[in-house]
Amino acid sequence: MTIYVNGRFLTQPTSGVQRFAREILTALDRELCQSPALRDRLGPIEVLVPQKVEAPGWRRFGLRHVPGGRGHLWEQGALWRASRDGVLVSLGNSGPLLHRAHVLCLHDANLWEIPQAYSARYRLWHRALRPRLARRAAALLTVSRHSATALAAQLHLAEDRFRIVANSAGHMLRLPSAPGVPARYGLTPGGYFLSVGNRSPNKNLRALIAAHAACGSKVPPLVLVGGEVPGIATQATAGGGRIKMLGRVPDGDLRGLYEGASAFVFAALHEGFGIPPLEAMQLGVPVICACSGAMPEVLGDAPLWFDPNDKGDIARAMRAFAHLESGKRSAMVHSGQKQAQRYCWRESARVLAQAVAGVPYQLPAGKQAARGVFGSESRPVENLF
Repeated sequence: MTIYVNGRFLTQPTSGVQRFAREILTALDRELCQSPALRDRLGPIEVLVPQKVEAPGWRRFGLRHVPGGRGHLWEQGALWRASRDGVLVSLGNSGPLLHRAHVLCLHDANLWEIPQAYSARYRLWHRALRPRLARRAAALLTVSRHSATALAAQLHLAEDRFRIVANSAGHMLRLPSAPGVPARYGLTPGGYFLSVGNRSPNKNLRALIAAHAACGSKVPPLVLVGGEVPGIATQATAGGGRIKMLGRVPDGDLRGLYEGASAFVFAALHEGFGIPPLEAMQLGVPVICACSGAMPEVLGDAPLWFDPNDKGDIARAMRAFAHLESGKRSAMVHSGQKQAQRYCWRESARVLAQAVAGVPYQLPAGKQAARGVFGSESRPVENLF
């Protein structure tokens, strides 16, 4: 039996969902290169895409262009037809309704918790699609315990149906350090606060900018990185003054911008995981963060916390950090790096492989996979990593 991967994410701008899919598959590909036993256990893996894309450099995954439209039309038709003889893995919140051996990852419950962050068309489609996909899925994944609890409540499912497949920030360490990047953007190393994320209302940029303005010259200038995402509403934000908006930047520049920041500020209202503050921690940058969503679960005791619904409290946290002595800042850095090391793409790839390997036993009557594909005589997947 072949394992198929819904490769639609490869045609989309990179945000948190796309980053998750790329990195977890890259980690799985590395393990497959090193473990013949794991290759035998899982069998062939093929990534199906709606349009021709540049290959990500995977060595053990096939990449196949499947014509038949784009977007959801492609998923419901061409993708389903091309993958129905095997297990399908969809890592980006959507997939074909008719597939009966579907491993589906839903990242958060933001669609219900902050609906204004999405366009009306997006909300209408996904509120109809996701509950049906979740009920039909052979295995469900999500990125945090917070997301599992919120999704279970919104979808009327048992929370234990979700396996936790966490994000990580380990990918940042693969990028070369780039100390000269801030200067190329007209920035002084150690002389600015950084915030990274798309321009969704969920990221709460208006409140962050207003709070920063209220601080005046008591805090460094604020640099915003990130762009628009299709289907996601965009919150109008004003640059100028002591705010610098860079839009999307290459990953290599992003590491340099992180490492040049005095601190990283993250004001999101709802997050199923929140990769950017963990990336900052991984790179030794102190984090000032909204106490919301999955952030306390993911970031532990390392950040300086604030209430994202209170502009005054956001300003208080930024001023408090600006007055911290160097020893306390160093303690924040140490605590953050220690917390970031708890998350590993390799471990998440192992959980994904476990979920995929278990799917044939969950197929409906009359749809059993061929005996021996993932048979009980095989060693458990976790022993092959």
